[in-house]
Amino acid sequence: MTAKQQPEPGENKAKSSRPAHPYDNALKALMNDYADEIIPQLLPDAQVVQEQKREIERENLYADLVYLVQYKGKTRILNLELQSGPDNDMPKRLLLYNVELYFAHKLPVLSVVLYLFETRVPTSPFQEDEDENSLTFHYRVITLWTIDAQEFVEKHIISMYALLPGMRNANATLLIQALREMEKHYPRREFARHARRFRTILRRSTTVSKQDKQSVEVHMDYEYDSLIDEDPEVQERVARGKAEGLAEGLAEGQVEIAQELVTDFVEVRFPTLTQLARERVRQIKSTDALKLLAKQVAAASNEDTMRWLLNTLAA
Repeated sequence: MTAKQQPEPGENKAKSSRPAHPYDNALKALMNDYADEIIPQLLPDAQVVQEQKREIERENLYADLVYLVQYKGKTRILNLELQSGPDNDMPKRLLLYNVELYFAHKLPVLSVVLYLFETRVPTSPFQEDEDENSLTFHYRVITLWTIDAQEFVEKHIISMYALLPGMRNANATLLIQALREMEKHYPRREFARHARRFRTILRRSTTVSKQDKQSVEVHMDYEYDSLIDEDPEVQERVARGKAEGLAEGLAEGQVEIAQELVTDFVEVRFPTLTQLARERVRQIKSTDALKLLAKQVAAASNEDTMRWLLNTLAA
């Protein structure tokens, strides 16, 4: 069974007290696509059954990646937390998630934290204090920089290639080879997403030398830069930046420019609504109203919401 599922209602709620990092987001996006292939590589003997709802309502907490898995022949809940830097509260948060997920699913919980970049990591188990009767909580720590990149390339485990720049023994030759294999393996648009994630990890990596980073960057700029720019997520980010610039202020008399930017943003986010947006936005003659609409486009969670917003313009 595939790990992919439609998001549960409320899944967009922000995680309590932790800002998202682009490195975390890159890996979350990768896991959303390939969890059933990647998790057994990170955690041998685990097979994904399906993705689970990640929000923990009672405490307004939001776990990173939660899956129903078969682990060593037994059904469990896997909570996989992603970290790009140190966090002294990580063991306590894992413990809290563990209890809440067990309460919600009535299944044993396997708690794992994956660190993407070299940093200080906690040591399992977590103990409430040194008293022999105190609570002791065991969890697992996986450090990406201690995993050998060459093993995945030798075995051609392509779903792991976006993470190679964060692993040990990752040099320019190996990374460029991996990029070429990905290019042949994936359709054009899918490869663009992998290349973008690959570059995100590469730029923060401490396992790849500066010279090798430069070599890989030059290769990517020459071979794939325009391709990555075609990625819908990149286009949306660019369009969102334009809309945010619009929201920061346009002088009166620039209504046509504002109309064009807002229409472009709708086209990137909701392509099927482009013509409707062009018709409705053309009716707005106030830059203040266009600024407000740009913010609404950015906040719209789905096509139905956006269609309703555009139709209200004609009311």
